[in-house]
Amino acid sequence: MSSVAPASNYDLRFEFLGVPVRIHPFFWLFSALLGMSGSRNDLRLVVLWVACVFVSILVHEFGHALMGKRFGGSPSILLYSLGGLCYSGTERTPGQRLAVVLAGPGAGFLLLLATLLVYSLLYQITPAEHLALLKAHIGLNVNAEVLLGGLAKLPGGFGGETNLIREAYLQLVFINFFWTLVNLLPIWPLDGGQAAQVVLTQVNPRNGLRWSHGVSFLLAGLA
Repeated sequence: MSSVAPASNYDLRFEFLGVPVRIHPFFWLFSALLGMSGSRNDLRLVVLWVACVFVSILVHEFGHALMGKRFGGSPSILLYSLGGLCYSGTERTPGQRLAVVLAGPGAGFLLLLATLLVYSLLYQITPAEHLALLKAHIGLNVNAEVLLGGLAKLPGGFGGETNLIREAYLQLVFINFFWTLVNLLPIWPLDGGQAAQVVLTQVNPRNGLRWSHGVSFLLAGLA
């Protein structure tokens, strides 16, 4: 992983649940730059965005890592400029490889569900109101009254002055729902692309790898 993001004197390193983690300084920089785009011109929102990205990507990578440990591996995690990387290197069967690949998005969806549950308990947001927000993120038609009714229950209401509790909800839902769905597209090197490669090489050992690259190329071009 050093070739992806060479070690620097400013790396943050720690170990959690027996998994070593290294965070390259460009991770913070690129996350902040992304946070400053659009309407996030409030420093508090940029800091909150970076925190939500950090927690979400770290949870995602720990999904990969803990599944890798289950198969006897010694995984490590790197957070760098454009996201995260978990190296396990111990998957011995296609099924194990597939499980490790899908455990990352699975962890992201679990964090999403935890976020929805916490906000339901604290602010009585209903499942229908959560669902309206999720549908809005992927461009589906939603009942505006239901969507705005849910957002109005959050501190600061909807469209009022900036409230970090409300913004944390919106950001965590966006990252762990929309980003996770994008990550599951069968495009290399996204998790969906890696999963497609595992499946297609089992369906056709001779041409599966080429098929997965063809699907990835086509969908990446369309995207």
